[in-house]
Amino acid sequence: MFSFISFIKFLFSATNQHGVHSPFVYDYVTKCLYKKKQLKLPTSLKILIKSLDYFKYHSLRILGTDENIEETIKHYCPNISFTKNDTDVLFGSISDLNSSIEVNNLGNDSMLFLDGIHKNPNNNESWEKLKVLEHVRVTVDLFYCGIIFFRKEQAKQHFKIRI
Repeated sequence: MFSFISFIKFLFSATNQHGVHSPFVYDYVTKCLYKKKQLKLPTSLKILIKSLDYFKYHSLRILGTDENIEETIKHYCPNISFTKNDTDVLFGSISDLNSSIEVNNLGNDSMLFLDGIHKNPNNNESWEKLKVLEHVRVTVDLFYCGIIFFRKEQAKQHFKIRI
């Protein structure tokens, strides 16, 4: 029931590309997220794969232990290497994230990709706490997942985008 109510609230507050006034996020939304790609995958995984391709990331760290996700990503993004330390992208469920450690180790051009940010009240609360961290610059809430960028050259902004 929490997810349904969260989704209705999200729909009323979210926008499409026309409500985005950041060139970086506008390009990301129009050239990546709205790009049609025939992938028969869960929504969050589709978004991750399109994002890896769009930003030309080279390394990915997966939180948790789901080997099926790693195999799926290898299939669609064969040039991605999987690491346990320094990485371009940190991917996982928000409930698997130790924010004080993992988030502080991500660089300026890194992306934090979190699945299930509105799955339950605890995940929603964790997402809200991450958004206010000082070094978090851009957050993109897609309901199914949340994406955080740490670009120092960018003003702090939060977006809710319907996809």
